[in-house]
Amino acid sequence: MADIVLTIPTGFPVLIMRLHQINQLDYPATLETTWQNSVQAGDQILLIEEGFLRLIQHANTMQTLAEEKHAEIYYLQSDATAYGLSPQLGTALSEEEWVDLTFTAEANISW
Repeated sequence: MADIVLTIPTGFPVLIMRLHQINQLDYPATLETTWQNSVQAGDQILLIEEGFLRLIQHANTMQTLAEEKHAEIYYLQSDATAYGLSPQLGTALSEEEWVDLTFTAEANISW
């Protein structure tokens, strides 16, 4: 998949940011490969619900994905609190920040 780039009227290229919402710790292998391959430069990944546990159990994989794809990783602070965990990777968001992130994305993809 190629990056989606638009040119705004000033002539500057703009990279489209997509938000990938991951809500499971593990997916079947083909779906796991599909969602990871669909992440493009500038995309954001939000780990919610059980997906939050990827920051603990699959931390190296998530860090590598973020670095290779130049993607940002987020999680909900409420999920971290519910699980009693403090991951070293990603940025915690409040519920309000989650809503803002969702509205600023050009596309939202829930896996």
